[in-house]
Amino acid sequence: MSSLNMPNINQVALSGRLVQDPDFRFVENGAARLSGRIAVNRSYRDRNEEWQEETSFFDIVLWQKAAEAFSQRLHKGTPIFATGRLQSHSWRDGEDQPHSRIEVQVRNLQILEKGQEPTDGEAVDTEAALQAA
Repeated sequence: MSSLNMPNINQVALSGRLVQDPDFRFVENGAARLSGRIAVNRSYRDRNEEWQEETSFFDIVLWQKAAEAFSQRLHKGTPIFATGRLQSHSWRDGEDQPHSRIEVQVRNLQILEKGQEPTDGEAVDTEAALQAA
């Protein structure tokens, strides 16, 4: 039996609004971390051909210089376009109950203006900002 060479791809692109003010802090190793949650809406037609609205929520994380730069610019309701990769975390709480979370580790972030498409305006490459530091 031959082995399948499957590429390892982990990419995500999201456009939505922050549902709360993001949390900016310095973690134990001194790295700046900005975390928040965005709502992404999807419209679709149901079986009866009526329009329905569905909202999904995603946790996002920015690190280092990007976290510092965006900490004063991102607020509840800010529309953004973000690309990055998914990262999962698993842990057990004090009662030994398992928990898990999936976060978007943001690589590029763009703040959108009303009516702006994700391809308009300036995007910030957060990984390039880290390497320049």
